[in-house]
Amino acid sequence: MGKTHLAVSLALKACQSGMSIYFTNMQDLVIKLRKDHEAGKPGKGRGYYKSSLVVVDEVGYTPITREECNLFFRFIANRYEKSSTIITSNKAFRDWTELFHDPIIVTAILDRLLHHSAVINIKGNSYRLKGKKT
Repeated sequence: MGKTHLAVSLALKACQSGMSIYFTNMQDLVIKLRKDHEAGKPGKGRGYYKSSLVVVDEVGYTPITREECNLFFRFIANRYEKSSTIITSNKAFRDWTELFHDPIIVTAILDRLLHHSAVINIKGNSYRLKGKKT
């Protein structure tokens, strides 16, 4: 489908215009957020907080705990209206409750993500499998 490809292209364009970029996937991000939380460090001096644009790839591919969900909410809330964030996901927003375990947190996350945003819905077969024979 090309979600990651599109996100990387947008990040490259932003980088060329002088923005600082941080690219990660959801699994790695929640690991970093959890480690910082356990160490008593909020992580706000780290690239995933201070970059002008953060791309979080593969949201919804692997399950996360309720605590990790809360940490992700704090991450999104901290960046809200201060910096840009690109999210790629294979899950529709209506399915995020099963991923994040709590409809109230999902509403709060989506409220912040979707305010002042453009949503690009890509449908179709996998970009990586294009032209491959089975």
